[in-house]
Order: sequence, then structure tokens, then C-alpha cells
Amino acid sequence: MVPKIIHQIVGKKPSELVKMCLESWKATISHGFKIVYWDDDSLAKFIKDKYEFALDAFLNARNHAEAADIARYLVIYHYGGYYVDWDISLNNSQAFLSLADKEQRGYVVIDPLNETLASEHFSALASNTYLYTIVEDIISTYIKDERDLMATPNYSGPYRMRATMRKFQNIEQSKIQVKDIFEYAYDEIRNHKVFMKSGIMTHYWEHSWFL
Repeated sequence: MVPKIIHQIVGKKPSELVKMCLESWKATISHGFKIVYWDDDSLAKFIKDKYEFALDAFLNARNHAEAADIARYLVIYHYGGYYVDWDISLNNSQAFLSLADKEQRGYVVIDPLNETLASEHFSALASNTYLYTIVEDIISTYIKDERDLMATPNYSGPYRMRATMRKFQNIEQSKIQVKDIFEYAYDEIRNHKVFMKSGIMTHYWEHSWFL
């Protein structure tokens, strides 16, 4: 079963919105979950100690999103658990707990329109081959000096997740459609809807490339 660990990468100056989102996940603690907060320093030490092959790409990322992408895949690969961006609020803890109980080998969130995968939230058992292969593909691109031919989503984000997934006949995790997890599907969020905190989670996309 996926470990009951929620991993979140946090910056030094969370907004009031982000503080609200981070606070919302504490509702899981009474149900046996542990929340682990990662920052740039703890991630750099983790990668240096455990996955040094990825350290240079992490330290020399073009932006925080690329560094966080590399780190999140490795953290979940190493420890297992749930990765959650810091600007995602948990709206319905019971629904999340039911989902976690059902998807015991983890899940990825997929956009049915183009089959891209959500880098902002996923879960897996430790030693998940798919997640490790994503990092290998990112580092291969970095070493070949081809990173600047790609935008961030293609280099390390959702399009990279999709490209790597196509190497696998099957991945370990289940694929769950965006609207079954988040308040809005990706084509809806672009229209700047008013957030109602419906659905299991709301992703506010604060400081994001997406909007």
C-alpha cells in the first residue's frame, strides 16, 4: 500500500492562499498520515546524498518549477507516498481517504483531452520504475545540452511525464481523470473560473506557467 506520507515542497514566503492550502492537508494527520515539508536545502542534500547523478540538473535548473519537478519524482520514488503542490487545497478529506484506500498502488492524474499527466499531484509506492525513468529522461536531455530546445512543461513537467509514460506498456499506478480529482479540468481553469472549493481538491495555480 502507498505509504501514508504527503510530501510538499515549500518556499520561504508562502502567500495567505498557500498557507490555507497547506493547512487543509493537516486534516489527514488524524487518519494516520504524516506530512513532510521539503525546501531547497533539504532537497539538495537529499539528491546529493541519494541521487547525485541528478544534482547538477537540479542545482542549475532554469526555474524553481524544473528543480521541483526533478525533486518530486525522486522523493516519491525513494519514499513512496503522495506528492502535492503547495497551492492545492484539500476540500474533501473523506473522499481523499477513500481514494487512497482504493488506489493502493498509487495513481496519476491524466487529462483526457491530450493524455498529459499532472506533475502537481500523484502517488506511488517506493521504487516506482516509471518515476525513476522520468528523471533519467530529464537528465539525459540536460546532459545532451538539449534542455533549451524545450519549455519547462516539456523538459520536466506534464509533457515529459506523458513522453516517458509512452515507453511503458503499463505503469504501476492507476490513471484518474483530472475532473475526478480537481475542481476544474485544465481546459476549464484557463477561463479563470471562480473557485468554489468543490471536488476532492482545488488547484489554484498560483505563480504557475499554466495560466
